[in-house]
Amino acid sequence: MPDTCLSPSDLWRQTVDLVKDRVNHMSLWRTMEQTLGLVVEDDTLILAVPSRLINTASYLVSPEHRNAIEKCLAKVAGRPMRFRVIEGETIGDWESLKQREQRVRAMREAAYERTDRRAALAQSWDEVLEGAARAWSASALRALPQTKARYIRAMVHVINEAIGRLCPEGPDEAAERMIAKVIDRVATNADVPSTVVALELDRLQTQADAS
Repeated sequence: MPDTCLSPSDLWRQTVDLVKDRVNHMSLWRTMEQTLGLVVEDDTLILAVPSRLINTASYLVSPEHRNAIEKCLAKVAGRPMRFRVIEGETIGDWESLKQREQRVRAMREAAYERTDRRAALAQSWDEVLEGAARAWSASALRALPQTKARYIRAMVHVINEAIGRLCPEGPDEAAERMIAKVIDRVATNADVPSTVVALELDRLQTQADAS
């Protein structure tokens, strides 16, 4: 009957003995004999292979051998178990690796979050762009200069409101580019240079800051 109270080192030692009875592969045996069972975490036995032998770890993780080892490991442990091979010889090596992996995960998650924020921001500005198109389509007598002037005046208020809502700490480079796209769209609709719309937006923001 499996002993569920085995230490990681004893668990691995008994697994090695069982694998030797089932798999005839001398190089695998030698690698397993020099591999250390460090700790069990989440039903995974952490195995440490010394740096000088790390190239031989391929014997452990090849699909055929991994399957055989994990079957023997589960038999010894009395429950399904997997194993993970790391380079090192001590619990400290495992803890250091976990810390490095945690830092990598944190950086990756931060990168994903930035990407999500950029995507959400782009979608929001796309909605402003669509609003500019709808407002222009709904305008009557679009060929008249006064209609174009009223459209520009209305849209710079919309753009300014969007900046305050989407960029409460001020627009970054990505946001500035999206704002420029909206300005270009308004300018194209109104048949004026984009700097004219940008100037009207700047005038509105200056007035708001002064009030």
